[in-house]
Amino acid sequence: MGLEKLYKSVIVKNLVLVILLVVALVFGLSWWLNAYTRHGESVEIPNVKTLKLEAAKPLFETNNLYYHVIDSTYNKMVSPGTIIETIPPVGSKVKRGRTIYIRLNSYLAGMIPIPDVRDVSQRQATAMLKALGFEKINTKWVDGQYHDLVIGLEYKGQILQIKDKVPADAVLTLLVSLGSNTGESMDSSNNISIQDEDSDTPLDF
Repeated sequence: MGLEKLYKSVIVKNLVLVILLVVALVFGLSWWLNAYTRHGESVEIPNVKTLKLEAAKPLFETNNLYYHVIDSTYNKMVSPGTIIETIPPVGSKVKRGRTIYIRLNSYLAGMIPIPDVRDVSQRQATAMLKALGFEKINTKWVDGQYHDLVIGLEYKGQILQIKDKVPADAVLTLLVSLGSNTGESMDSSNNISIQDEDSDTPLDF
C-alpha cells in the first residue's frame, strides 16, 4: 500500500507540474506577442505634407517611425523637394516602428513623349496634350489646305517629331491650317450689300 500511495503521489505531482508549465508557457507566449506587436500602442502619422525631408525627419523620429521615399512627381503648384503624399495617409494610426512611404515633389518637370497630333482638329490635339499633363498650349495659324487641321507641333521654335520628349511644363505651339479657301471667304465676308429704301441701287460697304 505504501508503494501504491507513493506512485499516486508522484503522478499527481507530475500532473500539477505539467499544468503549471503549460500555464507559464501560455502567459509567457502572450507577453512576448504583446511586446513584439506592441499591442495597444499606436501613433498618428504626423502632418509632414509640404515639408522637406530634413524638416520631417524629427517628426518621424519622435513617433518612432521610419520613412522611405518611393516616388517623385512634378507639380508646379507645390514647392520642389517637399512631401506631397504619405502611405498610409497623414493622420492614420499605425504601430510604432512602422515604415511610412513618401512621395516627393520633383525639382524638375518630368519628360513626356510627344504623341502624334497631326491630321486632327485643334480641339482634339489640345485634349490629347492636356491628357498627358501639358497645360501651356498655344495655337499658330498657318497656310494649309484644310481648315482647323493640325499639321505640326512646335517647342521653342523647333518642329517636334513623334515621341520626342519635352518637359511637362513646356510651352507648346500647335500649327493649325487656315484652309485654302479661308482667305477668300474672309474677304468676301466684308462685302455686305444693303438695299437703300429710296433707291433700287444696292449700297456696297
